[in-house]
Amino acid sequence: MHSLLLVDDQPAFLRLARTLLHGHSDLAVLGEATSTEEALALLPILRPKVVILDVQMPGLNGFQAARRLLAAAPELRIILVSALGNPQYEPLARAVGAVAFLPKKALSAEAIVRLLQQP
Repeated sequence: MHSLLLVDDQPAFLRLARTLLHGHSDLAVLGEATSTEEALALLPILRPKVVILDVQMPGLNGFQAARRLLAAAPELRIILVSALGNPQYEPLARAVGAVAFLPKKALSAEAIVRLLQQP
């Protein structure tokens, strides 16, 4: 079972992501955060194994936020997401220690499980 924390500044996306991921036997959404600071505060409380993190965040962008989250919890597996399908996001995601980049339009429980099965 992969426990998830969703991090995005858009409440509509958080609702959509929770709905898309709800009910999958390998995934459990533990909580949501709308900022890096909120996500950092929730880490020791929720203890997620996976963070799904938006690239386009106010303040720290998703790449900067991924570095901070991994510094606080190195065992985290982070998947960066964005509505923009920029081909540079995948190598940038890996460079900051994320498992992968996934366009928001490709978000599904199956896609998340598939990414988490990769070494």
